[in-house]
Amino acid sequence: MDRIREMEVFIQVMESGNFTRAAAALGMPRSTVSTVIQALEDRVGTQLLRRSTRQMVPTDEGGRFLGTAREIVDAVHETDQMFRRRVARFHGRLRVDMPSRIGRRIVIPALPALLEENPGLEIEVGTTDRKIDLISEGIDCLIRVGTLHDADIICRKLGDLEVITCASPGYLDRHGVPKQPSDLSAHLMVHYGATLPAGPPAFTYRTPSGAAEVRMRSRVTVNNAESYIAAARSGLGLIQLPAFDVRDLLESGELVRILPDLIPPPMQLSLLHAERRNVPARIVAFREWVQEVFRMSGVV
Repeated sequence: MDRIREMEVFIQVMESGNFTRAAAALGMPRSTVSTVIQALEDRVGTQLLRRSTRQMVPTDEGGRFLGTAREIVDAVHETDQMFRRRVARFHGRLRVDMPSRIGRRIVIPALPALLEENPGLEIEVGTTDRKIDLISEGIDCLIRVGTLHDADIICRKLGDLEVITCASPGYLDRHGVPKQPSDLSAHLMVHYGATLPAGPPAFTYRTPSGAAEVRMRSRVTVNNAESYIAAARSGLGLIQLPAFDVRDLLESGELVRILPDLIPPPMQLSLLHAERRNVPARIVAFREWVQEVFRMSGVV
């Protein structure tokens, strides 16, 4: 078996989690998959996988090998296609992860048209807010909101999200409607942190002299957007978030926008992928497609 095929088998084992599922995906006997991996480890001179009864996980060396193997296999496939006329823009399996509300409300409803246009494409969509290791988890790209700092990750800006402050009518009936920034000190906020424990509870607003942080009291802290919005609907405090997240709740009156003249800084919406010499065409094409989806939906 040639080395590229060995790498493809290794990548499939990592994506499938065990030899049996990898063998089914590759259309070869399980024993062949096991033999290929053993031969690969013998050739590179190190253990690449930790084997358990349930799942295969990469060793540190295996994680590094996985990233390099993906680059090499992608580059070979792109070279094969370089001078061929393509019926569709991209094909193959694409694994992406994004916040749940972005996936449910915007991206997944747009997928039928994408898949019809690209019959050779398979897409696996994860919906989380947690930090993800792209290489070890085998994710092609992430969609994330906010400022991100990681030297090993390429961050491509998709646009800016309008951010607003809002609360439930019940909360405002009990605590009053804040009219100016100084009123916020008498109010509660729902505190949000993608990882807990989070930093001090505060909202940020734009002023002529730059961004200003307003500290507030909080009795409830959550770590995902669904819980954050649910807490506001339950009257637990003020929230500050992208407007698209609560557009329907504002229209129905379940939430009310407050301090419309006090504008928070926008949140950056980005697509992230691992640093590679050759970015696969499917990632580039997905970025262009999803950016247009966000633009057409009025999100950015």
